[in-house]
Amino acid sequence: MKITSQKGFTGLDERIKLQTSASSATVLENLKITDGGSLTKRPEVNNVAHFDDDINCVWCGSINNTEQIIVAAGGLVYRLLPSDTLATPELIGEVGIGDCMMFEFNGFLYIKTHYTYSKYDGKRLYEVAGYIPTVAINCNASGQGELFEQINLLSDMRKQLFSADGVSTNYKLAEDGADVISVKIDGEVLREGYIFEPVQNHINFMEAVPEGINNIEVTYQIMTAEEDRNRIMKCNKIMMFGGNSDGRAFLWGNEDYPNYRFHSELANGIPSVEYFPINSFTVIGNSKINCIAQQYDRQLIFTKNEAYYSYCELRDDGVGNIVSSFPVYSLNGNKGCLFETDGCNIDNRPVTLCHDGLNMWESTSVVNEKNAIYFSSPIAESMSKILNGSLDDIIMFDFQANRELYFISGDTAYIYNYGNGTWYTYTNMNCEHYSLLGSTLYFSHGKILHRLSDKNNPSSLPCMFKSGFITNGHNSGRADIIEFNADIYIRGPINITFGFERSNENAIEQTFNFPEGDEGYRRISFRPSIKRAMPFRLTHSAVGHGRCELHGVTIKTRDKERSSRYGIF
Repeated sequence: MKITSQKGFTGLDERIKLQTSASSATVLENLKITDGGSLTKRPEVNNVAHFDDDINCVWCGSINNTEQIIVAAGGLVYRLLPSDTLATPELIGEVGIGDCMMFEFNGFLYIKTHYTYSKYDGKRLYEVAGYIPTVAINCNASGQGELFEQINLLSDMRKQLFSADGVSTNYKLAEDGADVISVKIDGEVLREGYIFEPVQNHINFMEAVPEGINNIEVTYQIMTAEEDRNRIMKCNKIMMFGGNSDGRAFLWGNEDYPNYRFHSELANGIPSVEYFPINSFTVIGNSKINCIAQQYDRQLIFTKNEAYYSYCELRDDGVGNIVSSFPVYSLNGNKGCLFETDGCNIDNRPVTLCHDGLNMWESTSVVNEKNAIYFSSPIAESMSKILNGSLDDIIMFDFQANRELYFISGDTAYIYNYGNGTWYTYTNMNCEHYSLLGSTLYFSHGKILHRLSDKNNPSSLPCMFKSGFITNGHNSGRADIIEFNADIYIRGPINITFGFERSNENAIEQTFNFPEGDEGYRRISFRPSIKRAMPFRLTHSAVGHGRCELHGVTIKTRDKERSSRYGIF
């Protein structure tokens, strides 16, 4: 007699064809592997809210010391609290219709569509006007002075500072076609006492301004081309990155500038996401940027087939100022990321999809090199089908609280639990937009916002485990399965089924019913009496709203004696 005792499961591995135990599964749906190696039902997906229009973006986090979920749908922005379930969302404002992105910065939630840029302070939503840069300082009456800040792609407003000489009454602006908005002298707004002559581009004061240094401030407007603003507005991806505390917002994903990376700058010495200077961009190779991810103090930038890296470098701007720059260097000329995604990394190892599957980018002993480590071989069969199809619907993110990497294609989530090194799959996971709040995942499909959390009740979806084919140590292939035991924890109501499946034959199964109120650890047993079963595979499924954890199984087999009379071996 042979006894196989399996006390831990190692997850999905589509490569397994023949094994000596039930450790690996060739099918593992809606079950997850715990840190102890047990099989347990996945959590339920709950509906949180329904909207009148398709959801365009979801964000979760704390604004004004209150955790909340912000949803954009049909050009409107709504708020919910984490405790809400099937509640009526609170309308907080309006933004442009269509795709948008949300991100938190300096206590505000910024919401950007292709046409509008707004921010939310926890109480109200209002439009972002954009930082007004001071383009020139120490200017004389003829307009000559020192260049100071670049114009802002988000704003058509500028400032120019003049140092009055105490004699001149006419001061010329640096740019033609200006419309003067305000004039200040020594910080005080001048309500009268000057006129602006647009033809000469002069500000004429009724009397000479007293002598001073940068004591005249002129704010003016230039009607810039809409395409300049669209460089920023049409970007659909963002990450925060910078040196020390000088954080910048890096934007990409503009279909008109597919290989451009734009970044914000300090506004009057303070980090800001409302100031994108006209020259603060980098052209990355010749291909579209699909992903930018952070690894320690570096950015890794991925096009379809190439990888680059960047970091914050302090340099002299030529006039004695130390400024931050972000140079880009080539990293890998063969691998990149095949689809457009947010930067995703697990334990500071960026993850991308390459032609061979999912790769983690790890540091080597050489400072400026990275290695792309292929790690999705257990789901190579499924990955091959995905790679041969459309990649437009793929969503990938790190569920850090659970130490799980989610790779969602269609309605199936392929989950890599990097805490215990196992793979499993969840079905019915249609995901278009998502956001994480601690140990809870909020995601949308169409007009519905869903919630997934380990705190939820177990899923009522059918779940399935099928091991690879097992030999159980019988080299001759002549063996009977005589006994099966399973150690489980249950909480009813739930129906649990175990079975044995032989190649090209229906499974022989046994179902155990546990009603509501039945809870605790159980050992269940049955005698399948399957003749000449080698090889076979173990199947396990559970249906119902209750909980089930499979901790281990024991399979007893017996060699089949030869019968010379009937020629059976």
